[in-house]
Amino acid sequence: IICSAGDFVKISNTYISLQNLLQNIETHIILFLCVLAARSAEEVDIILQRSEGGVDSALTYAKTISKYIKDLIGYVEKKLALELEFSKGLQRIYQSCKQTITQPHMPFFSIYSLALEQDLEQSSGMHQAASTLQNQTFVMPLLLRKQEHEKKRKEIKEQWLKAKRKLMECEANLRRAKQVYMTRCEEYDKARTAANRAEEEGGSSTTKTVDKKKRLEEEARNKAEEAEATYRTCIADAITQHQELEHMKVTVLRQIQEVIKQSDQTIRSATISYYQIMHMQTVALPVHYQTLCESSKLYDPGQQYAMHVKDLQMSEEPETHYEFEAYSASSSQPAVRARADSANADAQSSAEAPPTAGETGDTSTSHKDEHKRGMCNDLFLLLIIKCNIKTCDISKMARTSSTGTMSSNEDADEKDSNVTSFETPNINGIEPEIVVPTGPFRNVGLSKAAQTHKLRKLRSPSKCRECDSYVYFQGAECEECFLACHKRCLETLAIQCGHKKLQGRLQLFGQDFSQVSGNSPDGIPFIIKKCIGEIERRALRMKGIYRVNGVKTRVEKLCQAFENGKELVELSQSSPHDISNVLKLYLRQLPEPIMPFRLYNSLMGLAKESLAVMGPEGAETGKGPDLVDLGPETDPELLALVDRLKNLLKELPRPNTATLRYIARHLRRIAELEDDNKMSPSNLGIVFGPSLMRPRPTGATVSLSSLVDYPYQARIVETLIVFYPAIFHSDSSRPACASSARTQSLQQQFCMQSNNNNNNNDK
Repeated sequence: IICSAGDFVKISNTYISLQNLLQNIETHIILFLCVLAARSAEEVDIILQRSEGGVDSALTYAKTISKYIKDLIGYVEKKLALELEFSKGLQRIYQSCKQTITQPHMPFFSIYSLALEQDLEQSSGMHQAASTLQNQTFVMPLLLRKQEHEKKRKEIKEQWLKAKRKLMECEANLRRAKQVYMTRCEEYDKARTAANRAEEEGGSSTTKTVDKKKRLEEEARNKAEEAEATYRTCIADAITQHQELEHMKVTVLRQIQEVIKQSDQTIRSATISYYQIMHMQTVALPVHYQTLCESSKLYDPGQQYAMHVKDLQMSEEPETHYEFEAYSASSSQPAVRARADSANADAQSSAEAPPTAGETGDTSTSHKDEHKRGMCNDLFLLLIIKCNIKTCDISKMARTSSTGTMSSNEDADEKDSNVTSFETPNINGIEPEIVVPTGPFRNVGLSKAAQTHKLRKLRSPSKCRECDSYVYFQGAECEECFLACHKRCLETLAIQCGHKKLQGRLQLFGQDFSQVSGNSPDGIPFIIKKCIGEIERRALRMKGIYRVNGVKTRVEKLCQAFENGKELVELSQSSPHDISNVLKLYLRQLPEPIMPFRLYNSLMGLAKESLAVMGPEGAETGKGPDLVDLGPETDPELLALVDRLKNLLKELPRPNTATLRYIARHLRRIAELEDDNKMSPSNLGIVFGPSLMRPRPTGATVSLSSLVDYPYQARIVETLIVFYPAIFHSDSSRPACASSARTQSLQQQFCMQSNNNNNNNDK
């Protein structure tokens, strides 16, 4: 954009004005917050002033916060002690392992050297953090604050108690003065009554007696007046002292609040500093471990060994030739002794059957190589047994014959008694070729997938395709696909025989969607079709399908089977809940969901508009009535939103569209049987919303926006299910009853089996 100098000056002035305006607004906001805080403090004091025992409650809280500070200090000191102990342990590990891990030609030497340095750095960081928290930012500040807090609290409490004692003394004086006043008044009344009676009886009494009565009356009146004056003075003193106590109450409450605020501020600063130091101490660890992980993935097995051999720079071994020397009686030299037993054997065999010209050297060499291979293989097996090597990639070694006798020393895994056996007429849509087990495996309980293999004894160590650990002895392997497996794992094996060599393990979970979908002609990954096909075949009526989670260990085994066997995985003996869990797990672990990040904000906007159409508060609360497709009678605004969603989905790549259509059609079939499986479109939306769409990831493990958007994600999936014919127009030509007809045929075929499953689930 090109602008003139005058325009630039105007823009600059406008920017400066806006900046000043923002500063003024910020200043006013700060002042407003300060005023609010002051008003809040005043309100608290007023509430306590008007309450009975308000000061005592405030003093109790101040005493409690002192104890709370002490407890916080104790917690952090104990944790710091553990951190220091861990730090010292890391340092000891570093010092000991640094002296032993010194072979630069070994695999991953640089990785573990860097890991040791990072452990040392972490140990130093923990020690420094503990020292900082102990002496500067947490323990010492809180300890000093606690001492100051207690000192102020006791002073305030003493002032309050002193004022209360003064008022109590005044009240006691007032009560005594009142009692004396009442007594004096009563005596005065008696003296006056006696004097009046004496005057009335003047004829019979002497003048002296009347004077005496008058004098007593005068004395009683004087005493009553003095008692009244004392009584009034005590009342005034009590009123004055009560007013002073009220003023003292205001002062004390203000002082208590100030002390509590100071302690709160210290706790706040110490807490922020504590967790900031903890964050700084641990924030680098995930990055370090991720870096080590990514660096480890770049290592090619055998790379360090090849570099080591190249660096040896050894001279070539001289060739050795063996020739037949005829016996000569005249020769005084003894015959040349053979250098090896294998050469003697070759010589004897050649003597028994003389070879043709040119065969002698080749025959002896081949026997020698074979003998060396057998010895090396036996030594390698013994080394594995002795050293318990379990992490080497033995499966990549050539399968060579061994002359050693094999015996298993592996513990049998516990079988899961909760796995339900589902009998099916076929596997993967074709009739499998069941091989009757013979030989060493005839008495072993084989799974349905294991029965498709032509098994024999394992001839060389390899990795089990079922449990992903190494098999050394008494394992089984297929003669056709060369699948290796523990004998105990044959009972749960889920990979069928493909009648050709089984490929290596595939990185399936967490792999980019475009890479997996590119291997399928219709763009739908095989794992999605496999899981959905099995669920539609026998679990459409199962209660809580997709809502009830499977067993974690079985789900992990199924995921591993998919990565090992791909399309050859056999699911007829797996629980439908385990299969549904595998499907959800695969969708959640995609680096970018099927509905890409770039469409997320538009999808959330449509969901909020849909909830707003259904109800006035739907867009704010994320709640609304369930969607219903009423055909032409559907709300026009809702139909317009559905049309906008349809147009938005046209921006998806072709494999994403095909997969989303496939999943939506499957979920619609499940929703049609809501009375049996209790899974309405809204329930399915809650389950599949976070799996099919999510915001672009941030630094946090679970972003706040993703938590807030859960209802809107569910709304989009619910719309895809309810308005499936209108959104996916390619299938709209098919009558709605076609899906139901197919569903009913599947239901009738496996009705009895599904009812049994439902009964088991209800139990």
